[in-house]
Amino acid sequence: MLASFSRASAFIAWWLWGIFTLVIAVRTAMHPEKNSVSACYLDACAAWWNRREIYDDEWNGFIYLPHAAIYYSPFYLLPLRVGESLNRVAVIALMAWAVWRLTRLVSQRTWNEFFFVVSAITMGIGAGNAINGQYNFPLTATLVLATCSLIEKRWWIALIWLAAAITLKPIAAPPVLLAIALYPPLWWRAPIVGAVVFLLPFLFAIGDPGYVWAEYRTFLNTVIHATIPMQRRFAEFSTVIWWFAGLNLGDSQRMIWRAFAAVVTLGLAFAALRRQGGFRGGLILWALGVSYLMLFNPRTEGLTYVMVAPAIALFGAMEFVGERSPAWRRMVGLVLLLLGVLMIFVHELMPRSGPYFEMAEGRKDLLVRPMVTLLFYCWLAWLAVADDRAKSSLPRAPLIPAVRSSPGPLR
Repeated sequence: MLASFSRASAFIAWWLWGIFTLVIAVRTAMHPEKNSVSACYLDACAAWWNRREIYDDEWNGFIYLPHAAIYYSPFYLLPLRVGESLNRVAVIALMAWAVWRLTRLVSQRTWNEFFFVVSAITMGIGAGNAINGQYNFPLTATLVLATCSLIEKRWWIALIWLAAAITLKPIAAPPVLLAIALYPPLWWRAPIVGAVVFLLPFLFAIGDPGYVWAEYRTFLNTVIHATIPMQRRFAEFSTVIWWFAGLNLGDSQRMIWRAFAAVVTLGLAFAALRRQGGFRGGLILWALGVSYLMLFNPRTEGLTYVMVAPAIALFGAMEFVGERSPAWRRMVGLVLLLLGVLMIFVHELMPRSGPYFEMAEGRKDLLVRPMVTLLFYCWLAWLAVADDRAKSSLPRAPLIPAVRSSPGPLR
């Protein structure tokens, strides 16, 4: 395990990203329509440029902002095999860069000791997203890059990444709103960026503003319908409660729990920024935001948990290699890393028959990843309110020259 944090590990990690990208790209080129979710983006993009309705399936189809259809345009213009393959290459490259940027920011050495571990766990949990071409991968990357920019006090860049997250998938709203609420420099900038983002589709439909207005209205109706609970279970908190406690929470009860958890998350993130400083507090805020999103989004699926994968891996790695950490905190780090590995292989451990198999409609993971994330959330809650004596394993501020504009120690 310790070899994963050596000088050579970052070099090996880049090779892993390269191999991972090549395998996904070749597989996609050979079978562009197999296991592909990106078809909904392709169809929506085609509909946009041909001025057709892009929201043709309010339950399972394209339920994103028009921007998500426009983003796919460079790949839509290419032959299917080439476009789909390059789409995978682009989203994987963005994720690799985001992980490098985050781990290099946190690294306290001249080499990036966390890059390999965070990359391996992120690739393992996110492989299904990369194969399917789902926007969970770039969405994860944009939130990571926004976190780096917030820590470095690059407010405009941070807002651009936060806006990109929302336009990729509206489910990013909780961590985005959490960041905007707790960083005052974003308060007056956010409306400006929001206005620009709102007007962006009109630039790609010059001469037909009525079409854009119609698509915005249809988007709102589609989102409203998508929030209506479906009959099947999802990988979120109420499924865990139902399975272990036998409590089948109603829609209003789940809404109350989500609202309560949102207030708690806001309070913990506020405490983290106040008590832990801008650097450590920013990392905790990001991890709390994505953990809340996984647990309390009513339609979280197993593949969506790639969004919390870099956070679990990074915090586990920081605890595990903390030079001044007590043994029990190193053990916590090891447990977090092992739980991250468990999330990679959990589908292989799911029963092939019985009550769980029927509830999950197959070998889906509706319990393990939510429970791991809940444990991680509890650890983050402790970190958010811990006193100075408990901070040794979390870096106080980045040490590398590449991020000189980032804040120094605030305590």
